[in-house]
Amino acid sequence: MKPLLALLVCAVPTALAASPEALETPALGNLWADLLILVGCVFLLTAAIGMARFPDFYTRLHASSKLVTLGGVGFFGGAAIAFAPLGITQRILLIAAFFLLTAPLSGYMIARAGYLRGLPFYREADTVDEWGAHGAAVPKSEVPDAEKEALS
Repeated sequence: MKPLLALLVCAVPTALAASPEALETPALGNLWADLLILVGCVFLLTAAIGMARFPDFYTRLHASSKLVTLGGVGFFGGAAIAFAPLGITQRILLIAAFFLLTAPLSGYMIARAGYLRGLPFYREADTVDEWGAHGAAVPKSEVPDAEKEALS
């Protein structure tokens, strides 16, 4: 283990010092790419924590759809910078645009379907159902007794 560590300590600085002018621009680009990907990872970690901590379907879906979208921005931005020398930045940005349009919309549609199916949501004392259609897509005969009490 110690010889490998000594080799890394000696070889890496020597390799970096061999051509510093060749490493300046790619290293700066890699730094920005790494930072954007790190920001994406932080958003995805926050989404995972939200999925584990939030009490009901709707708040978990909110955490997953919004934060995964923001994490995707970081990932796609970092990939666009990292793969810029290959000339595929336009493709990555097109995929990112599609992702930014579809991820929040799909989260909204899933939440709406759950609401109309009557999935119970976390209620506080001042919770207001402004739409007034919770469980409207399900006939009352198909709703279990425990959920009938929650709907009324």
